[in-house]
Amino acid sequence: MLDKKDYEEISHLMRVIVESDITPKFNLLAEGQQAIISRLIPASRVEMLEEEVKLLKAVVRQMSEDLQKLKKAQ
Repeated sequence: MLDKKDYEEISHLMRVIVESDITPKFNLLAEGQQAIISRLIPASRVEMLEEEVKLLKAVVRQMSEDLQKLKKAQ
């Protein structure tokens, strides 16, 4: 049967393990996530680019239709 001293020793060992093994790994994980987050493009920029692509597609579609009409007119 475990007594108070045993529980204190187990608790101490668990703290040592957490501080020496688990905490550094969590810190590395957090640093990696921060690096990824810093590279992300803001949502507003993505939305702006989506709108520009829609506009360019519409212009290309219209120019293609105009070109086809000119080819038929020749």
